[in-house]
Amino acid sequence: MVSLSFHNKRVLVIDDQRPFLILLRGMMNNLGALSVVIAQNGESAIAACRQEKFDIIICDLHLGGDKKNGYQLLEELRVRKLIKSTTVYMMVSADSERPMVLGSIERQPDDYLIKPFSQAQLSNRLLKAYQKRRTLAPIYDKIMADDYQSGIQACKNYISTNGRHTRHCLSLLIDLLWRVENYQEARDILEPIHKEKPLPWSSVALAKTYLHLNLVDKAFPLAQKASQQRLYAVEGLDVLAQCYVKREQYDEALQHIKAALNIAPFSLNRQYLGCEIARLAGDFEMAKNCCQAILEQSKKSVHRSISHLCNYIRSILDAADRAEDKKQRNKYQQEAMLMLQRNKNDELLSRVREDFDYGIFEELINARINILDGKMIEAKRSLNDAQYDIKQKFEDYPLSLAPDSITLMSTMGEFEDAAELLSKLKKSEAAKDPNLQFLIQTTESRRDAVRENYNRFNKEGIEAYSEGKYQAAYAAFQQALELAPMNTGVTLNLLQCLLKLLEKNEKSEPGLLSNCRQIYRMVDGMRLPENHQAKLDGMKDKIKQVLERR
Repeated sequence: MVSLSFHNKRVLVIDDQRPFLILLRGMMNNLGALSVVIAQNGESAIAACRQEKFDIIICDLHLGGDKKNGYQLLEELRVRKLIKSTTVYMMVSADSERPMVLGSIERQPDDYLIKPFSQAQLSNRLLKAYQKRRTLAPIYDKIMADDYQSGIQACKNYISTNGRHTRHCLSLLIDLLWRVENYQEARDILEPIHKEKPLPWSSVALAKTYLHLNLVDKAFPLAQKASQQRLYAVEGLDVLAQCYVKREQYDEALQHIKAALNIAPFSLNRQYLGCEIARLAGDFEMAKNCCQAILEQSKKSVHRSISHLCNYIRSILDAADRAEDKKQRNKYQQEAMLMLQRNKNDELLSRVREDFDYGIFEELINARINILDGKMIEAKRSLNDAQYDIKQKFEDYPLSLAPDSITLMSTMGEFEDAAELLSKLKKSEAAKDPNLQFLIQTTESRRDAVRENYNRFNKEGIEAYSEGKYQAAYAAFQQALELAPMNTGVTLNLLQCLLKLLEKNEKSEPGLLSNCRQIYRMVDGMRLPENHQAKLDGMKDKIKQVLERR
């Protein structure tokens, strides 16, 4: 057995309450620790960890209402590799409420100790955690280095010794096999274990593995049983919800993910899953609430990103777009505008290192609101102005602004521009965000539903125009514009057609003249791409002559 002497261990103690901070430092000193550093918040702790690598970190769960909490600190230290693979991280708290406890345990600290506790309890728990860390150090080293294949082999080596930490090591092995997508080997390991003695942890692990292999009927009963176990209920509910999604039973999936979120809401992955299922079930109010939770939970964490704020505001407009009545839609629109104003000076904007411009984002969101109000020309003007500003301010298109531009382009029928931007987004790391995945799928679905007919009508119009069949061309371009209501190319083609028809007949139909005025308003004074602007400039004199003499 590995012994533990605190004499030569470097210890970091973090607590926002100074009396308990001093008490903890005193306990560690009494246990023999000579090097004990104290910090009262997460940022100070991170600064300390940049200076030296600690052997033991004891951190309170709550570090101030508006500060990074204990498990967010743990995540950041691991992601930024500011702690050693052998560092023991112990969470302490007087909070015994289930959501916070589960939120902490899901981050897998080495131990979780409820206040108040004695010096002997602290010493005993640290000893056990230290022994496990030291024994499994070869595995943790590989995991920290992101060398998963070597980590898998190190797990197998330890399991072959049948040591006291074999069960924990099996859990690490399965997680590593999932990371490298070797689900079949995970199944081969878990099935005999579960058959010999079906324990809750192996039931959940096997259910998740079956789900990865798309064996829904095998995953379902295991997840159902796990959801009835107090310790594994949340994970069982997660898997059950995903099983129902696979079966396209979205209402049942929604019911189970709601239950999971009610028990343990402090998980970004669970909130993402909730958001995805809510959208599939048509519950865009819940999707909005999940996006809000993601924003709030990520703000003080290593996962903070401007995309979470953008996704939240987008989710409000998604709900507005699907509102059943005008009153409800207006309520959502006001909520989106209020969020825009409230977050204008949020510290998140100054802390994240992403290409982003809040003014342009506002312009794009206002364009979406204009579309909801039926103000298509104003929306198109805002979209075009935003695209111009992006080109002026950024060398590369900022992907944080791409989702809103893609949504607007697709709605207005600018399919080519949307496809180009969508391709960039899909190739980026940002596309892994489940919220953006939903946008990509929705955009492609909408585009595919109309693009074929749009292309056919536009092609017919171009061919008819080239043959001098202006009335036929006019009819075809009108049909194309109905499918792509603000497409600049079709708008200019239609304007060209109208000029020919109006020039041909001295007494033109009033409807054609009215349509010409309306179509011209769609592009007049609009910031257009160079090729489209050149085409419009070439028609302007004729348009004015036609409109002035009638």
